[in-house]
Amino acid sequence: MSKGEIIDFVVLRIQSELDRYQRTKTIPHSILDGTYDIEEVADLYIDKLTPKYQRLARKLQKEYYENITDNLDGLKETLRKEYTSVMNNLNTNHDSFYFSEVMNLYRPDMNPVRALYYQTREVIRRYNSEDPHHYWLIDLITDREYNNIICDALAKDLKKLERILKRYYIPITQLDDWVPLELFHARRTVQDYRHFYSFFQDVLHWKPDE
Repeated sequence: MSKGEIIDFVVLRIQSELDRYQRTKTIPHSILDGTYDIEEVADLYIDKLTPKYQRLARKLQKEYYENITDNLDGLKETLRKEYTSVMNNLNTNHDSFYFSEVMNLYRPDMNPVRALYYQTREVIRRYNSEDPHHYWLIDLITDREYNNIICDALAKDLKKLERILKRYYIPITQLDDWVPLELFHARRTVQDYRHFYSFFQDVLHWKPDE
């Protein structure tokens, strides 16, 4: 599917949501749950809509922010609950990533994939093939099947955290000068996990003599 075809498909989906908005007089769930970013619709797709749908989009945007303004405290509380739920159920916290040889080197509550990243990075920097720990860790991380399991867990957690940012970051930061800690930590974790994902993919091609 070409880029133009993808855009056309998105425009059709947006128009369908706007039709639903006109019919039901309620803000579409796809906007409230972050499937579509109200600012993204306004900035990237508004010019691709017919005048009728442009009017509906602007009306929806106005109602959306009026609704958010009236319920800002409730939105922050929902953010806190959702963020806590996501962080308590991270795929990267699975027992399959816990190794005492690694976890004992870091604080007890550290995410095990984060610990694997830190330790792998450190071992690569000073790799010694005669060190049993070095050999074991690199053998583990460069096992393609296990590496895929790590990357899959990171990808799933990234999707959850990015959804939180898409749903809450713009509406809250546009209406309040104070950024909730949950949003700050979610952004930081997303940045870290994207880096971890690239690192673990790249390490498959690492050679000890490099």
